[in-house]
Amino acid sequence: MKFATMRTRLLLALSASIAVGMMASANAAEDAAPAAGATAEEAAPAPAKPALNARKLFATNCSWCHQDYGMKAADGPKLAGTSLTEAEVIDRITRGKTPMPGFRKIMTADQIEALAKYIKGLKDPGN
Repeated sequence: MKFATMRTRLLLALSASIAVGMMASANAAEDAAPAAGATAEEAAPAPAKPALNARKLFATNCSWCHQDYGMKAADGPKLAGTSLTEAEVIDRITRGKTPMPGFRKIMTADQIEALAKYIKGLKDPGN
């Protein structure tokens, strides 16, 4: 008799656990369901872009010629205080200009844009 009672209690506990799990799953599905009339694109959250560390990108790809994170001239010119527009900087990074190579095959458009913003943000301490 004791065995049957324990078995019954175990089955009841297991059944309750399954029921609670199913209810939680149903509630989560309702919360994730798109609003009435919404398309799949509208309902789905946009994937988050990983944050780009432009200074690290610069150090890895540009500092060989533009030293001190663009603050000093070396084989390439000092970039701090450049008179180029951001669009011109993007074009220069993408296509290059002798002797600088273009980086369109090495970097993504987002990386190039991040570098351009970084370079335009460099303030020339001499001015």
